[in-house]
Amino acid sequence: MNVATIRWSAACDACGATLHCSGTQAVVGDRLRWDEEHRCAGCGSTVLVCGDTLPDHLRTRMLAEHGAARLALSDTTVRRLPILRVLRADRGLTLPEAQTLLELMVSGRHHGTGPEIDLLARRLRAVGVAAEAVRPHGASGGS
Repeated sequence: MNVATIRWSAACDACGATLHCSGTQAVVGDRLRWDEEHRCAGCGSTVLVCGDTLPDHLRTRMLAEHGAARLALSDTTVRRLPILRVLRADRGLTLPEAQTLLELMVSGRHHGTGPEIDLLARRLRAVGVAAEAVRPHGASGGS
């Protein structure tokens, strides 16, 4: 399982003490999941939320802290049809949207969080396309 976690602190809205916060995105099975947790050291207030599509505020923090992973297609002659099928099925894209994303992928300019790119690479490999997630130096698939 590929996981990326970020941590930060804030002030508790209820008592003003330190609020310990974390956000995680993970590939679980064949899908992306995320969760966010806020725990107050003073009053014990706790908030836990989770879902499938990573909220923008967590995605922005995750990319800033871990850097963006890039999708690398190893084939010199990329088989476009299987990639378009994966993009349309996986992300619900229209054909023009999928074609635009495919061009970014072919040129090596498609980036995302580590778990996002790992899952896409896995789905592409499942249809016979040689793909891998390339992480920034110093980044890992752990946390």
